[in-house]
Amino acid sequence: MRIWKRWIVGLVVTLTAILPATPVFGAQRVAAAGTVTAEPSGWHLCSQDDMNNLAPKVTVEILSAARSVTTTSSPYAFVNNNDHDVLFPYSIVRSATQASDTTIGGTMQLSGKIVEATINAGYLQHVASTTSESAGATLLVKARSTGWVQGFAIFTQVAAKITIKSVELVYFLGAPWCKRSEQMIIQGARIPLVAALCAWSYPQQKCDLSQVASGGSRGGQPAWSGGSTPPPGPQPVTSVNGLADGTLLTTTDSGRVYKMVGGAPIWQATCADGICSGTSRPTTQAVINAGPATPRNAATVIDQRGRIFLFVGGAPIWQDSCAAPVSCGSPVKVSNWSVDARDHMNEVPADGHLVQAKAGSVDLPVAVTIGGALVTFASPQEIIDAGYGTNWAGRVVAISSASYNHLGFIPPDGTLVQGTSGGTSTPVAAIVGGARINFASPQEVIDAGHGTDWASKVRAVPTRHFNLMPTVPSDGTLIQGSVGSTPVAAIIGTARVNFASPQEVIDAGFGTDWASKVRAVPARAFNDVPTQIMDGTRIKNGTSASQAAVVGGAKVPFTSMEELNGSGYGDRPLWTVPSRVWDALPVKIADGTRIRKAGSTSQAAIVGGAKVPFTSMEELEGAGYGNAPLFVVPARVWDALSNDIKDGTRIQGAGAAGQAAIVGGAKVSFTSMEELQGAGYADKPLYLLPPRVWDALSTRIADGTRLKDSGSASQAAVVGGARVDFVNEQEVADAGYNGKVMQVIPNRVWKALPTRIADGTRLKDSGSGSQAAVVGGARVDFANEQEVADAGYNGKVMQVIPNRVWKALPTRIADGTRLKDSGSGSQAAVVGGARVDFANEQEVADAGYNGKVMQVIPNRVWKALPTQIADGTYVKSPASASVWLINGGRKTAAQQSSNVQVIPTRVLDAIPSS
Repeated sequence: MRIWKRWIVGLVVTLTAILPATPVFGAQRVAAAGTVTAEPSGWHLCSQDDMNNLAPKVTVEILSAARSVTTTSSPYAFVNNNDHDVLFPYSIVRSATQASDTTIGGTMQLSGKIVEATINAGYLQHVASTTSESAGATLLVKARSTGWVQGFAIFTQVAAKITIKSVELVYFLGAPWCKRSEQMIIQGARIPLVAALCAWSYPQQKCDLSQVASGGSRGGQPAWSGGSTPPPGPQPVTSVNGLADGTLLTTTDSGRVYKMVGGAPIWQATCADGICSGTSRPTTQAVINAGPATPRNAATVIDQRGRIFLFVGGAPIWQDSCAAPVSCGSPVKVSNWSVDARDHMNEVPADGHLVQAKAGSVDLPVAVTIGGALVTFASPQEIIDAGYGTNWAGRVVAISSASYNHLGFIPPDGTLVQGTSGGTSTPVAAIVGGARINFASPQEVIDAGHGTDWASKVRAVPTRHFNLMPTVPSDGTLIQGSVGSTPVAAIIGTARVNFASPQEVIDAGFGTDWASKVRAVPARAFNDVPTQIMDGTRIKNGTSASQAAVVGGAKVPFTSMEELNGSGYGDRPLWTVPSRVWDALPVKIADGTRIRKAGSTSQAAIVGGAKVPFTSMEELEGAGYGNAPLFVVPARVWDALSNDIKDGTRIQGAGAAGQAAIVGGAKVSFTSMEELQGAGYADKPLYLLPPRVWDALSTRIADGTRLKDSGSASQAAVVGGARVDFVNEQEVADAGYNGKVMQVIPNRVWKALPTRIADGTRLKDSGSGSQAAVVGGARVDFANEQEVADAGYNGKVMQVIPNRVWKALPTRIADGTRLKDSGSGSQAAVVGGARVDFANEQEVADAGYNGKVMQVIPNRVWKALPTQIADGTYVKSPASASVWLINGGRKTAAQQSSNVQVIPTRVLDAIPSS
């Protein structure tokens, strides 16, 4: 440890002036804003602190950020039918953008928080919500030619991790019980950054989007397009230092024409459009080469297109407006090629230059150029801490708000940064795909390819900004653990998708030169990247044409482009994943996902694997889905979703205090927190259901469900609606329940379950191949499969019960059971253990059996039933109140009894009297 400390101290002298603080690793690492801390689990009686924090607390962390450009209008043509060039003003052409993109989703509350977090992270200064227009811009259109102007919008595409911490509150027996819970949502958003105008003319065929994003593009070698080199003047120039802007120079040895801009000579590709007007002074190429490499800050030029550029850090920054506080002065006219080829100019601003802009009446933050992008400051102290001194204000260059935003706020890959504030520093980090990847040691920096002189490349940023930077590279970034320590992977939907071979990388669309695009990161950081693809991501299966969306963590395939477009994925980026990865993706949408049916306004939530539709926004919001992202699924997928909530799901009726579990498809309610905890549901997610859905749930546990008593180790199966207990694990296995999930229910519910198996249940003995039906509470055995089919039981699920239980079942059919012979249309009732036949349907009705379920029994069993009513049975006819007692096969008049069996008059009359 002492050696490590001495090494850190030794670094102080190697750092550039831009980083006053020493790179520090390990102990001083600062957690990223929005990092989730573990909350205590379990229910407890509510404290006052719980009651004070019932309102959800929402935090948003930006995981990744990238920029995109979209057209917002059709090209507007300026036709020049004249025989001379015409300068067209195009301030009347507007570029409209939208206040917020639909991909933000959810309510305005969540949308606002995503935007706020993006602004705090420095990747956005304000949302473009109004039209943008050029102030006095002009376009030079050649004679008999056409020029065009088109509107564009620049967006910041972000992936945000939304953490909602809340306190769940329920009342049991009048006491409030609380549990702290945490919900995490990964959500994409496309936020309008700025509206822009792009102008071009013949022979250029279309707008160069790089002009929209950065204010210019690289050109080729200079070519004279008109005019002639002015004759040299009598006063040779031996040094360009001190020459005024606009001074024209001609090299006598190389024959080039230069024009002075901000102290630097800029090569001119043409003298057309009055560029070379005035007297030129002779010089040599050596004098030119000895001059400043770039113009000084705030110098301005205007090219042949009428574009004004202001220099910052040696780079020409296109100014769409020169309104105060921007000062364009008297721009020096230069050729288009001079700007496009960046002669005596930097491609992007050099590091360490301060700029500021004004958007309407809003002062945008002072920012510093790093890697050609801007890093904003929140206070003067942050500027001082970053090493720009107390006199920093005098070095700030005012630029237009559009050019400020055009520079962007995401440093390029490979930029090394470190947060500094109040004399302490964060770890050193590299920018990879717009994200901050922290290093834990100097060796990690070297292994990632930044060289042994890496310390001189580190740029200081505010600690606040450092902590708010995304931690996951933007989609489409290729990464690999340093020194080849991991597979190559692509970031897709904020997740790491590993490749198994170079061909997979090529098939994913990264080209045969993919290796040059791979960014090295520490293996530790590589493994920390999540592997679950974010919901709302559009993916493609390897080299096939199959496409899908990720919804609730699941792959939802599209069967046609109509389905894809109808679900709103037509304009989303398409990412190719290896077929191996495609096949491994889950197909079950996760619980808690909010979905909408394509082509319809119908919405639902996934609860326990089932689709629970909402009939109104009140139901939706009452169930807590008002802030949840909404994902559209094809109508085909919607229709195929299950309507049955899976067992083991914890539920609550919206607006109600009671909670329940789904067990065997039934709602099993808890009457206390002790019951809920005893059944093992305290740590399970709670899903709210509309009262309408809650009330409609069945309370009968389905047959075949394996149960456990929360108050003991007892287990049972539900068979025919009854609890059939197991006495040991062997019985569980013999009955085929050892592979089934055990559903724990409260002891109160366990005790209340019936123990008589319902009539019509098909049984099988676990100790043999024997089958039977339960008829009148009795076991009626089948002799063969034909009897099973004839009795109508071959389509019923066979419930296996322990041999012990099989043997203990009664074999006498209970009185009052309505029977039917499987071999004929004959019907009967069981009275006093005997089969009492009905001659017709009228007798069935008169005896009160037409409302009873008819139990079909094998003809063999039908024939074997006794026909003499057992002694002690009370009977009566339908038409008389007289009661008779059966004794020795005869009837005797008796007093009224509470248990009298009604039999047809014909049958009663046939019984002899005592």
